[in-house]
Amino acid sequence: MRVFGIVGDCQSKRRLVPQVIGQLASADVVTSVIKRVSDDVDLDRPGKGSYEQRQAGACEILIANSFRWALMRENALPNEPDIDELLARLGPTDLVLLEGFHLSPYPKIELIRSKQDRRPSFRDDSSIIGVVCDTDLATELPCFRMEDVPAICAFVQAHSVPPYEKIDVVAPAVAMA
Repeated sequence: MRVFGIVGDCQSKRRLVPQVIGQLASADVVTSVIKRVSDDVDLDRPGKGSYEQRQAGACEILIANSFRWALMRENALPNEPDIDELLARLGPTDLVLLEGFHLSPYPKIELIRSKQDRRPSFRDDSSIIGVVCDTDLATELPCFRMEDVPAICAFVQAHSVPPYEKIDVVAPAVAMA
């Protein structure tokens, strides 16, 4: 198992990540994804038995059918998921893509759109080792275009690391007032 992250523009990730997975699958690379979703996303809903069981105090609910299963764990307090704990729960796989885990110390690429309304993170985050963008960008990091999926896949595979082999993240400088 090797690990690599993809962060940045949500619309771009929604388009690129399935293309990367498809390209890797065609090369017989078994790929899994751990996706960071908004804290208000809930896989369950009122009126369902599993929802009622969670409300009653079950700390874990595993839902399953003939096609898939999902484990839901309740945290006593809001707590950012521990990537290594999540990685340990996965079955055998060649590559794990961490989608949206900005705070992860694993190597990652950032997807940047020229019209995005947030400041890119790559200048402040040493774990971002490449960028995918739709415009020319002033950086020494490797840059890829969204449509260059084969090159992006090659970069991901070349720079993915085994679990627990993280990048030493350099904290951004804090301006003093």
